[in-house]
Amino acid sequence: MIRRFLLGATLLATMAGAAPAYAQCDTRFTFRNNSGSQVNEFYFGPSSNSNWGRDRLGENVLPNGRSVSYTPGGRGGAYDFKVVWASGETAELMRVNICEASEIIATRRGIEAR
Repeated sequence: MIRRFLLGATLLATMAGAAPAYAQCDTRFTFRNNSGSQVNEFYFGPSSNSNWGRDRLGENVLPNGRSVSYTPGGRGGAYDFKVVWASGETAELMRVNICEASEIIATRRGIEAR
């Protein structure tokens, strides 16, 4: 009986110790437009969400050479990104670990994460 209690207590302590480390990841990132063209729309969200949601630039656009910073709410994990240029062309970048990427960059070839 005591052995079960100690095993259970150890397991709970181990799980509790792992949760705060994941919750504390830095989800801030900068979106840079190095594409040579204006970005009209920018979308991102957790990969588990099948809907792109709202345009994160809102009423604004992002001219070439400019950047904007974001701090997504919630936990870290895999995120998807989508860019729509003034020409109507789009690019998507899927399953980026938001805890490891500090920059999302629109390039002439698409989207990169660094």
